[in-house]
Amino acid sequence: MPQRTTWTTVLFLYEDERLRRIEQTKQRGFHVGIWWNDAKRLVACLQSIDEIEAVGHLIDSDLSHDSAWETVCHELSCHEGSEYFHIPRGRIVWDTVNRAGILYHGNSTPAIALNKLSRIYRLPRWEARLDEHYLIDEALEDFYRLE
Repeated sequence: MPQRTTWTTVLFLYEDERLRRIEQTKQRGFHVGIWWNDAKRLVACLQSIDEIEAVGHLIDSDLSHDSAWETVCHELSCHEGSEYFHIPRGRIVWDTVNRAGILYHGNSTPAIALNKLSRIYRLPRWEARLDEHYLIDEALEDFYRLE
């Protein structure tokens, strides 16, 4: 039996250097961007690959988690003074050579969230990559612990 998501999905589109909330049905084409996923919500900030000039073979969004936080934190029941890196998050880039998405994520991202993200960003093919930049909680502390 397929797994079901238990969270609400909230989408933002980044264009003209600003984020605006959109409905799922309005997105077209491949996208890159950033996202957060807590126990209640999946918040995705999308940017069309058609609006980004490729540098090398990877297309990455202009968005950063810290710059988008003020806009999206309320969707995650957080306030602007809280830190964006305490909630599981990641980034999606487009590989122009392999024509596939790369979903960078941390230690707290379930497989069902990665599958949902691939559909949201409309990726025909993709691979997930664990990235220490997105680790949280004890895994982050263990990574930086000096022995």
